[in-house]
Amino acid sequence: MGGVRLFVLQVVMAQEEQWFAPGTGGPPIRSERRHYIESTLVAAPDAEEAYRLARESLRGYSDANHDGRGELTRYFALGIHQLEELIERPDDLPAAVRGLYGVNLGLYDPAEVDADGVPLVRDRDQLQAFRHPTRSAGTAQTKD
Repeated sequence: MGGVRLFVLQVVMAQEEQWFAPGTGGPPIRSERRHYIESTLVAAPDAEEAYRLARESLRGYSDANHDGRGELTRYFALGIHQLEELIERPDDLPAAVRGLYGVNLGLYDPAEVDADGVPLVRDRDQLQAFRHPTRSAGTAQTKD
């Protein structure tokens, strides 16, 4: 089989605004958190390698600044929401994006949240790339 395949990685992110008591460096006295999904296109030879890359990349999904509503704004990943394989191969992307329907980048269902409204973080076997692979024996499926 050997070639590179494309996967869409959806990461559950948290954006946390923090406020501190004047003159202290202690814990925040108030914080607010919102959650969102960040999608990234990754290349890998197979779903296992895409998953390994996704797991390794999670720690890189973090940042902080002082530009938000709070005194400190932190961004960090909670985990993987979804990992789906694209039908198109990398060499086919230029033509596919010019097609009538473009390139399907997977599905995000806003109802896929926990009791607190946070997008679900899934285990490996719950990810689309392992539950419903788009390829069998190295051949791409076609759209109807």
